[in-house]
Amino acid sequence: MKILVCPHHMGMGGSQLNAIELAGKVRELGHEVVIYAPDGVLVSMVRDLGIPYAEAPGTGNAKQWRLELNRLIDEHRIDVVHAYEWGPSLAASFSAGIRNSTPVVASVMSMHVPEFLPRHLPIIVGTPAMASELAWQQRTAFLLEPPVDVQANTTVDAAGARRQLGIADGELVVSVVSMLSTELEKLQGILSAIALVDRLAEEHPVRLLIAGDGDGMEQVRERAWEINKAHGRIVVDALGYLEDPRPAYAAADIVLGMGTSAIKGMAHAKALIVQGEAGYWKTLTEENAEHFLSEGWFGYGGRGVADLEAALLALFADPDLRVRLGAFGRTLVESRYSLDRSANELAKIYFDLLAHRGSTSAGTRARSLLRSAFEVSRFRTAMKSGAPTEREKWSHSGVDL
Repeated sequence: MKILVCPHHMGMGGSQLNAIELAGKVRELGHEVVIYAPDGVLVSMVRDLGIPYAEAPGTGNAKQWRLELNRLIDEHRIDVVHAYEWGPSLAASFSAGIRNSTPVVASVMSMHVPEFLPRHLPIIVGTPAMASELAWQQRTAFLLEPPVDVQANTTVDAAGARRQLGIADGELVVSVVSMLSTELEKLQGILSAIALVDRLAEEHPVRLLIAGDGDGMEQVRERAWEINKAHGRIVVDALGYLEDPRPAYAAADIVLGMGTSAIKGMAHAKALIVQGEAGYWKTLTEENAEHFLSEGWFGYGGRGVADLEAALLALFADPDLRVRLGAFGRTLVESRYSLDRSANELAKIYFDLLAHRGSTSAGTRARSLLRSAFEVSRFRTAMKSGAPTEREKWSHSGVDL
């Protein structure tokens, strides 16, 4: 098969990393893969893997994006277009799916599928609950849980990672690897963690490692500087973007995270506190694991800092508990989220799409695209109006505002 993979951008983030890592593994299975995406820091990873890369126009040039997509399909004789997130998925549906009937499949890694995606478009989601919901809506859905390279993501030398990051013996390290953006309240949660660690540092030798970049980087660095100055030591270590964030996981005693970041923390055998929206923080345990396996590594609603403080203090006080929960998480990842296993499942999805190529009638596609165009128009109007309730609705639909 020949597959064209279209991540929505090439900045650091779970969706893009999944797209690239899966593309590399699918290529190892003997298929031809081309990645089509705007320039960004992850392009070097694509080239290191030896995957052909075609630069896409930046945001705001949708017509040129579609023209170049169709050119690549013709040039490489593409069998399947795999688009990640809603922007490329929409653009591919309105170009490749119409012009030459090339099968298009969308991966949506957020916690909700945007309502305006075409109804006939097959969608890959990351949790059993989302797959069931889409099936109930009579949409074609495939389950592919967020994969992790379990060989690459394992802690071999925690002491070496701590030395590399300048961490002293006896420090309790809490690590966050995340985009510093307001999407899914990632930044808000990290700022809450910073404020809490500032207070806990009065009585505990805690250090908060923050690896990642984004719109909130300056705010995070300012708070870190103020707190470190007040304590006379590094309490909040804002590392910024790390091309290889594995040392941040390896050095940790505890990982805070959601989605792929949470799974990678487990792969490194670290005790995990799952972050979500609206004050959600919960420690992964043997008792609640099935909930996360079904619903995803996320949550909504809680007591905010009070829940995070209780979770951290319980783990600070019990090193054996940290080790036990870390080992439990590693076992979960090995059995459920292996990158090799996911690549084989993805190849089966591609074959399924090819086997059913042309099974959707032209009339069904036309009605689906017409409805989608109407819903996208409503979305853009809502964004221009700035109505808070509408923005909230679209934000919770996984739309990058």
